[in-house]
Amino acid sequence: MFSYAGKILKINLSERTVEKVELEKDVLEKYIGGSGLAAYYLYRMGVFDYDAFSDRNVLAVFNGPLSGTTAPSTSRIEFCAKSPLTGIWGESNSGGKMAAFLKFSGWDGLLIEGKSDQPVYLVVNPSGAEIRSAEGIWGKGSYESQKEIEREVGEKKISTAVIGQAGENLVRFAAVQIDNSRHAGRTGMGAVMGAKKLKGIAVSYDTRADIELAEPEKFDEEVKALNERIDGNFTCNMFKELGTAGYVETSEMFGDLPIKYYTQGTFEKASEISGTKMAEIFLKKNDGCFGCRIRCGRVVEIDGETIHGPEYETLASFGSLQLIDDLKALIEINYLANDFGVDTISAGVTIAFAMFLTEKGLHNFGIKWGDAEEVKKLLEEIALRKGRGEALAEGTRHIGEKFGVVEEAANVKGLEIPMHDPRAFASLAAAYAMHNRGACHLPHQMYNIEMGLKVKEYDISSPDRFASEGKGRITARMQNFAEMFNCITMCAFIPVKPHAMSNLLRYATGFSIDVGELYKIGERVYNLKRMFNVRCGISSADDRLPDLILKPLDGGSEGNVPDLDVQRKEYYEERGWDENGVPLREKLESLNLDWTL
Repeated sequence: MFSYAGKILKINLSERTVEKVELEKDVLEKYIGGSGLAAYYLYRMGVFDYDAFSDRNVLAVFNGPLSGTTAPSTSRIEFCAKSPLTGIWGESNSGGKMAAFLKFSGWDGLLIEGKSDQPVYLVVNPSGAEIRSAEGIWGKGSYESQKEIEREVGEKKISTAVIGQAGENLVRFAAVQIDNSRHAGRTGMGAVMGAKKLKGIAVSYDTRADIELAEPEKFDEEVKALNERIDGNFTCNMFKELGTAGYVETSEMFGDLPIKYYTQGTFEKASEISGTKMAEIFLKKNDGCFGCRIRCGRVVEIDGETIHGPEYETLASFGSLQLIDDLKALIEINYLANDFGVDTISAGVTIAFAMFLTEKGLHNFGIKWGDAEEVKKLLEEIALRKGRGEALAEGTRHIGEKFGVVEEAANVKGLEIPMHDPRAFASLAAAYAMHNRGACHLPHQMYNIEMGLKVKEYDISSPDRFASEGKGRITARMQNFAEMFNCITMCAFIPVKPHAMSNLLRYATGFSIDVGELYKIGERVYNLKRMFNVRCGISSADDRLPDLILKPLDGGSEGNVPDLDVQRKEYYEERGWDENGVPLREKLESLNLDWTL
């Protein structure tokens, strides 16, 4: 099969077996790869019926058909399983080298079942996979664990995915660190690894497996055109110069920057935690994923040590959200969070919730707004599940239920709300409320649509960022297109148009994919994940936002609040779902998903 390795590995940690599974062309044409292929396998295996920490949960690790090719920013690796944080579809993706290296070693993905009785890590190479003891690195942080695995494997061409102490201790929002600086953060995939006693995954190869393309000359032409588009794109160039942190001040201006746990509309110190400030004082060089043309990563120096710096979401979740304006302290907090192995969005929101509850006298977590040193202590307590950290390690939904403040708990379906405010960009209300992961801002990036981005092929545009009418419709459409980024797998920052994406796929795979078929595949994958969630008990009652972020603020959002009822109704109609949020039989049949019924 063109552009695919054509096979995956099925690994059972309980039985310590490794099996090669051949991929079927018909399945690939319908689900492509990445999280689409993962959703197909996890649904077929009935993962929705089991607890996230049980041995019946399956961790799916997949690349895409463009991984390892010259297409820019396509070395994205998908980690999917039932989420221990939300109890529904769990998915997180990361850059780095792993997606490409997995393809080079001759594999399109891994299905990891069972539980080991002792700590282990996997070594994946062209021969298959080896299960090795991780006794010597269990209990160590992400950075040291990566170094130890690299030393033990002894290969120059190696990519690693590891967990820190948070994953080992089943912190429900534990992350997976890939290649020292990239993270599969959301939905607790690190905790799934921890429950399986899986400390890490190493992928290595000696000689690259050949990746044969269906129409290589046309593929190269399309890649050249996309590279030129990237080079001329304002946002891509801003990310290259300032990283995603370059958005901090613009975000505050629009009212998009969450401040003081979503309760304040302005933050005068936004410039103090911005990408510009980081570039002026701490930046040493750029860093990027394999095959990346943007290189938005920040390598910084503090106190004579060179480390990776924080991105926008981290600067906001630990900065403006907690009223911390010390950039050096935020860089240190980012390093600790990564070493312990937590999702910086969920961890930042959860700690801000602790500050909020303490200030309101609802529960004393012993932490005040702006106290960066106490935040560092609390991160360790969370990772080790000690003291205050035991409750916080469960996430905001658990805390809200425990202390009777559910409507103040900033989450959707258990996933903490990211650093973009639906009061600034109304369509984020539908995007958060109905997304299969919960409160998810990527890859649909509805804030870009609200700021003027148009996707003409699918009639997606917004004339008014505060209006709610029409937003359910365009959100559903954008999510369908956005699903393809996680299937092929491509960075969501790449300004690729549907026709260019379909051309890349067609020239790589040989599949008959035009812009209409591209959309249908995205819609199929989105509805498959929804059906997974329906099997987990999700209904329209869960497609909502907490009252906390439906209260008007001053500043850039100008007292506006989105009308989620209007958006939800439009969204269901556009999707072909019934009033309970369940895809109608006719819709499933039209998408070849009648097998899910």
